[in-house]
Amino acid sequence: MFQDIAPHVLYNQWEVKAPQSGDMIIYSQGEKVFMRLDGERVVLPSYGECKELGEFRFLLKLDEKGIFMLFPKNEVEMVEKLTLLGYELMDKFNFRGKAPNEIAFAASVAFHLTSFYEKNKYCGACGSAYRHSEKERALICPKCNQHLYPRINPAMIVAITDGDRILLSKYAGGYYNRYALVAGYAEIGETIEETVHREVMEETGLKVKNIRYFTSQPWPFTQSLLIGFFAELDGSPEVTLDDGELSVAEWFKREDIPKDDSTLSMTKTMIEYFRTHPEEF
Repeated sequence: MFQDIAPHVLYNQWEVKAPQSGDMIIYSQGEKVFMRLDGERVVLPSYGECKELGEFRFLLKLDEKGIFMLFPKNEVEMVEKLTLLGYELMDKFNFRGKAPNEIAFAASVAFHLTSFYEKNKYCGACGSAYRHSEKERALICPKCNQHLYPRINPAMIVAITDGDRILLSKYAGGYYNRYALVAGYAEIGETIEETVHREVMEETGLKVKNIRYFTSQPWPFTQSLLIGFFAELDGSPEVTLDDGELSVAEWFKREDIPKDDSTLSMTKTMIEYFRTHPEEF
C-alpha cells in the first residue's frame, strides 16, 4: 500500500532542526503543491534552491533527509523563482502512484501538515494569531493559551461479502470514478464498528454482521486514518442506493471482479485480497 516504503523509514517525530542543502521543501496553496514531474517521478524543491526565499519549519524526515515547510518572504518572488526552476502548483493527488514511492508518500504526509498550518492561522476561540510551539507539533494561542494539534479524521472502509460475491460501488461525483468499497467518517460518540453499520445502511440499505478488522492506512490526502473491515451480508442483498453518495453499487462474483494492478490504496488491496483468498470467505 501507499505507506509501504521499506527499507526506507519515515520519521514523523517533532524536533527542532535546521535545513540542509539537500533537504526537500514543500509549499502548498489550498489543495495544490509546488512540485515537478519527470515522467512518473515526483521531485520537490530543495533547500539549496529555496534558501533565500523565506523561513523554514521542520515537518518530518525520510531516512536522513528532512522535509521543511516554506514560509515565503514574498510570495510573488517565490512563485517566480520556483517556476523558473521548473516547478509548478499541481493537485496533491499527483503524489499518488508516483516514483519513488517513498518520496511520494513522505511528501503527501508533509502536505497533511502544511495544510493544517495553512488553514489554522488564527485561534478559533479568541481570534489571535497562533504561534508555533517550540516543544511539540502544535499551535498555541498567546492570548488564551489554546493548543491546537494536527487533525486526523478516523474513517472506515468495509468490504461487504456474500459468499463468493462482493459489493463494489462508485462514488457520486468527485475525482475518483473506479470501483471502490463503502466508506465513511466516524461520527462523534460512535465506535468504528457502529460507523460500519451506519454507513452501510445509509449508503446501500444493507445490514451486515461478523465485522472483522483487516488493516489500516494513513491517507494524507484527506487527513484521514482509514480502518478497513470485511463484513458479511445479514439479510436481503437488495441494494437501496443513496444516490447522493454513490452512483452505483453492484454485486460481483469473485471471478468477475474487475482487475486492477494497483494495490496503492487499501480499497484495492482489500478487493484483491477477497479475489485471491476464497478460502477465507
